[in-house]
Amino acid sequence: MRSAAASGRGYTRAEFRGDEVDHLFAPWLLHAGLSPDHASGAFLMTLLAATLHGVGVPVVAGGAGRFLDAFTSLLATTGVRVETGTRVDRILVEQGRAVGVAAGGRVFRARRAVLASVTPTALYGTLLPEGSVRPELRDEARRFRYGRAAMQIHVALSRPLGWRDARLNTIPVVHLSDGSGSTGIACAEAEAGLLPRRPTVVVGQQHVLDSSRVPPGAAALWLQLQEMPSTPRGDAAGELDTAQGWTPELAHGYADRVLNRIAGHAPDLPGKVLAVDVIAPPDLTRRNPNAVDGDPYGGSLELDQSFLWRPLPASGRHATDIRGLWHIGASTHPGPGLGGISGHMVATTLTTGARFARLPRLSPGRRIRG
Repeated sequence: MRSAAASGRGYTRAEFRGDEVDHLFAPWLLHAGLSPDHASGAFLMTLLAATLHGVGVPVVAGGAGRFLDAFTSLLATTGVRVETGTRVDRILVEQGRAVGVAAGGRVFRARRAVLASVTPTALYGTLLPEGSVRPELRDEARRFRYGRAAMQIHVALSRPLGWRDARLNTIPVVHLSDGSGSTGIACAEAEAGLLPRRPTVVVGQQHVLDSSRVPPGAAALWLQLQEMPSTPRGDAAGELDTAQGWTPELAHGYADRVLNRIAGHAPDLPGKVLAVDVIAPPDLTRRNPNAVDGDPYGGSLELDQSFLWRPLPASGRHATDIRGLWHIGASTHPGPGLGGISGHMVATTLTTGARFARLPRLSPGRRIRG
């Protein structure tokens, strides 16, 4: 409980001498939607460290699209039909029970349950009919907060980067950061509506693990910026015009800043760039309605919107007030990620009848046996 209340910056200062551990792990908190100064950073930092040491950062051979292909193939063997490009208009509720969904003029009936992998904003704001849920749920959903936005940059290179530190040539994920120092400042600037002066750059070089992702001898960079304002009000460096918001010109101008930051550590980058594709926060929202305001994590992961209080204080669980309707996805416990934990928990309950595990209530001096 103490680690859940502590920040990542505070944890490394209290537990370690020197800056190395902070520099190594503070940037990973961005992948959990936090900053170095948010509560629960200490807990997430140790969890991330254990996962990285125990499992690493696997990539899918042939590109991330193969991840979806694998699931499509697996589901097809069980008779599952997958439809994409169809927007659900509303969830059908009859006599207090979810019985299906209406989408594009068609009705899909549910025999057992409806699982909604959406934000609370969508579920309680537009998908459920008026009067089907408690007013406090709708009110809490209206006040559900979204976190910082993100930007994605993909760079095609003629040859692999030549890092000043040659050890980085074989590392699939590199963070350009000064730990809690520069990352904390960049997060604060983004949360104030400013484009960060010195962003933390996540440099993905997955081709060092999977050469099939690029042509022979070539390379590619997968760059992630997780300290972006959803609506820029200014530039902390005073160089870019944000008056018109996220225009293509602004997005590419900021991408140039990011590439220049990488070039400070890999000077041969400019001469090897073949193409650059920039996905700005509004592009993320257009591609995925759950990425509200460009937030890729389904809502702010500050302490009051996590754990027992995710997705909402009045509904900190996957079961909803409506029978047969289950809420899953990044906006629910345990939060965003590729593990599909929330869906797994609900599927286990539906297929086995098992109840969600509950932690015992402890009183002072009590011990748990077994």
